[in-house]
Amino acid sequence: MSPVDSRAILERRAYFPRGLVQPGGGYRFSLDSLLLAAFANVTRGQTGLDLGCGCGVVALGLLLRQPGLRLAGVELNPLSVRAAEENAASLHFSDKLSIIQGDVADWQPDGVVDFVVANPPYRKLGKGRPSADEERRAARFEATGTFAAFARCAALALKTRGRFTFVHLPERLAELLADLAGAGLTPKRMRLVHGKPDQEARMILVEAVKAAAQGLRVEPPLILHEGEGKGTRLSGQALEFCPFLACNPKEGE
Repeated sequence: MSPVDSRAILERRAYFPRGLVQPGGGYRFSLDSLLLAAFANVTRGQTGLDLGCGCGVVALGLLLRQPGLRLAGVELNPLSVRAAEENAASLHFSDKLSIIQGDVADWQPDGVVDFVVANPPYRKLGKGRPSADEERRAARFEATGTFAAFARCAALALKTRGRFTFVHLPERLAELLADLAGAGLTPKRMRLVHGKPDQEARMILVEAVKAAAQGLRVEPPLILHEGEGKGTRLSGQALEFCPFLACNPKEGE
């Protein structure tokens, strides 16, 4: 690789997540994916799996944090599969991230991995504002895969003591914990995400471990914004936790 090519790759990596290819008119990733990539506990040499990987934003964020990983992404939508492959090539991670077209509800892993990450659909069908097209509907609503299906798939793919890390809605926590237990996964680490200190939590980040003893650690809440009105901006805490958010310091999207 020439010095010019190397410099271009480093520039694209520094620009992340800006510049990622996403299917036109379909679901667009948001800051929840970036927060998940920052929350997941990974170390050099590990293998991982990104369930419902979309355009590959979570897996690529993990590789930027720790280039010594190897991951596979599973994605149902063929347009998103192509986008993820193009993004991996653009950031020069094609040798570390492979994309598989498949449905999490019935996909079977070939072997075991050290960790699994997922940003699954948040809402049940019939709940919340309907999406304008099928791709957005599948990404936001449990049209093709419930959280229980994601948990079962993660458990199948994980080695003993492997980690399943995901982001979801706090209002569904009771269901999420039940589904984790049904899959043999024990919640071990949790963090609530708030827009501002006086607002209810809008997201929850959870790490569960396969075949682990009970014992849950609830980390301090993550506050995304500070200031008021037009002066609202991403908090220093949020930017320290997830430097990827600096791509848009006012909204974090």
